Amino acid sequence: MRPRHLTAAGIHDFINTALWAALAAATIYFVVMVIPAIPEARARWEARRIHEINEEYNYYCRNLGMGLGLPHHDECILNLQEFRTKVEQRIIAEDLP
Repeated sequence: MRPRHLTAAGIHDFINTALWAALAAATIYFVVMVIPAIPEARARWEARRIHEINEEYNYYCRNLGMGLGLPHHDECILNLQEFRTKVEQRIIAEDLP
C-alpha cells in the first residue's frame, strides 16, 4: 500500500467534504429539533406578552385609583386597551410606505 501524500487538492477535497457533512448535520438538526418547536415557542411568547400587558393595565389602573376590585376598574382596562390599539395602529400606519 502506497502512503498518501498531502496535496493542496487532497486537502481541499477533505475540507470540502467535512463542511458539506457539517451542513447536512446542521440541516437535519434544524429540521428535526428546531422547526417543530417554533409553534410552541411562539405560543409561550404570546402568553408572556399577554400577561405583561395585563400587568401593565393593572399597574396603570391602580395608579389612577381604579385598582382591581374597585369601581371603574373594568372601564379603566377597556380604556387602556382602546388606547393601546390606537397607538399600535398609528405605529403600523407610520411604517407603511
